[in-house]
Amino acid sequence: MNLKTTLSLFFIFCFCFLAKSQIVNKGVLKIGSGTIVSFQDEYTNATTGNHVSDGNFYLNNNFINHGLTSASAGTTYFKSATNSVLAITGDSQKVNFYNLEIDVTAPSKKGVSVADEFRLEVANALLFKSGDLRMVGNSQLIQVHAGANKNTVVSGKLLIDQQGTSSPYQYDYWSSPVNNGGTFSIGGGKFDGSDAAINPFNPTAIQVGSGSPYNGLPSTIDVPGNVIEALTVNKRWLYQYAKGSGAYSEWIALNASSALMPGEGYTMKGPDAVTSDQNYVFYGAPNSGDYNFPITAGENILLGNPYPSDFNAESFISDNLSVLDVLYFWVDGGTTSHYLSDYFGGYATKNLTGGTVPSVASPLIAGVGTAGNITAPTRYVPIGKAFFIEAKGTGTINFKNTQRVFEVENAKASQKNAEQSLENSKVLNDANQYIRVGYRNPEGFHRQLLLGFLPNTTADLNHNAGYDAIQFRTRADDMFFVIEGNATKRYTIQGVNRFSEAMEFPIGLIISETGTHQLMIDAQENFSDTVYLKDNVLNVTHNLTESKFDISLPLGEHLNRYSLVFQPAGTLATATPDLENTVVFYNGNNQIVVTKPSHLEVKSIDIYNVVGQHILTISENLNNQSNISIPFNKSQGVYIVVLNTETSKKSTKILKY
Repeated sequence: MNLKTTLSLFFIFCFCFLAKSQIVNKGVLKIGSGTIVSFQDEYTNATTGNHVSDGNFYLNNNFINHGLTSASAGTTYFKSATNSVLAITGDSQKVNFYNLEIDVTAPSKKGVSVADEFRLEVANALLFKSGDLRMVGNSQLIQVHAGANKNTVVSGKLLIDQQGTSSPYQYDYWSSPVNNGGTFSIGGGKFDGSDAAINPFNPTAIQVGSGSPYNGLPSTIDVPGNVIEALTVNKRWLYQYAKGSGAYSEWIALNASSALMPGEGYTMKGPDAVTSDQNYVFYGAPNSGDYNFPITAGENILLGNPYPSDFNAESFISDNLSVLDVLYFWVDGGTTSHYLSDYFGGYATKNLTGGTVPSVASPLIAGVGTAGNITAPTRYVPIGKAFFIEAKGTGTINFKNTQRVFEVENAKASQKNAEQSLENSKVLNDANQYIRVGYRNPEGFHRQLLLGFLPNTTADLNHNAGYDAIQFRTRADDMFFVIEGNATKRYTIQGVNRFSEAMEFPIGLIISETGTHQLMIDAQENFSDTVYLKDNVLNVTHNLTESKFDISLPLGEHLNRYSLVFQPAGTLATATPDLENTVVFYNGNNQIVVTKPSHLEVKSIDIYNVVGQHILTISENLNNQSNISIPFNKSQGVYIVVLNTETSKKSTKILKY
């Protein structure tokens, strides 16, 4: 141990020198501002240890942290001319530095290795003087400084893993956590991670091919597991979407050297490997700090997590609420072809209320299919994950370090299963309640709506920015929430304040083909009340909590036929005694007769056929009389007559003969 400045005024600690020349801190090691401390041997901060470094701390060997660390100033130097790799490990699975400098100059130098599932937090800046920083497995780097990127690269880079699909037919939507000279290119910053376990510091750059049949190619690997020839991805599937109107034709083709700014997203298909997931290594200077994207209301853009750590989608939405209020994540649903018409995927949705799965085949969805593993996106966006935004306002989209987080479970999420961490990751507010409503169309696609009751918010039954999410793509047969009676806007997520059993939530349906259409409850989370489906025409309810509901409706749009309610029919709205005393019947002479108290004011009378098609509305000459005769020259069959007053309604079935 070499102390270059007197330490007695700055720290109290216990050192134990072991047989292998290891330094162990079991108490408080406080390195004060302006103090220089240098350890030549391996250093362990024990479980009882508290390592406080506000000065300059030099390490020539491994740092094993089992205890607490903190830093509000100074620099920690991993500086060695004798050791090619210096490791950061420990049971605490985290360590804090203010500034970090890597200066490894040993023969066959590699750099600093950070253990799997480890959180490396650098409050301010990194300096790569000589050697790389290798984040192993699911470890993450978090920086918390404000403003622009403060990192400096002289010689050395960050290496960090992420997994994507290996399918040559399925897209992943990527963003890069690193840059090289300020931008990222697929050919210069993305490497084959097939042998990362045995060659963590020496990945091989991926190859970018072209031409029919437009498939990627897997890595060539020798018996020990080394990559002999790197995997190939096909250029045909490299695209970005930069501020377009949402049209498919506005995708922009990329190549191996196309430059992308931190935060910009891109698409890529897999290399046709044997394994379901393909590991990649991002290799470059770590992104950190602020990244900004001006945008105009109505524009669509593909952006993504720009950092080598998870980031908090809810913080990101809240920070940008005047510009955006929902994120859309592409999820493939089992595509096995390059033809656009054969793509089986959809967009998962995430806002401040929660997240929903995409509309994909029912068996693929967790909790719906017997072997489903696709679940809703959580509040944490994994490294390398991109998403679509449709701007609701004109302004600037801002990424910043305060949105960064580290979640071990989410760190394990690959591109393929980033959506497979349903909001059961203990991040939900215990006071919140959720209902997931499902709809399955005749082709087997399953749409899920999310209704959230959020008592700690001001969200109401009207549209609420950040809590209600527009459906990104609606299928020919689909379901959605209708808010404020505006059926031109179709919502996948609706969030309101505290639950009341008197609430009603209108649901819209589009039916374009015959066959079995079903409504159901996918899940009730922290919610124990019964959920009913109300038929607004027949004024009857079906217990959805108890069983699925088979829809029998004609082709077309049904925008006000059904609502989610929480009381069975008969208690939803108590009819007045006068309305209860009305009598409706068919008189056998092409007339419907309504007998009512003369003083009862009827606002309108609606007539429907038995499958709910609207036939007729009468709204004139209904009052100040006790008998109303309605000419009705329709075909024989069963019809429903609905009497509407200002406060209630009554439905009656009649038989036309």
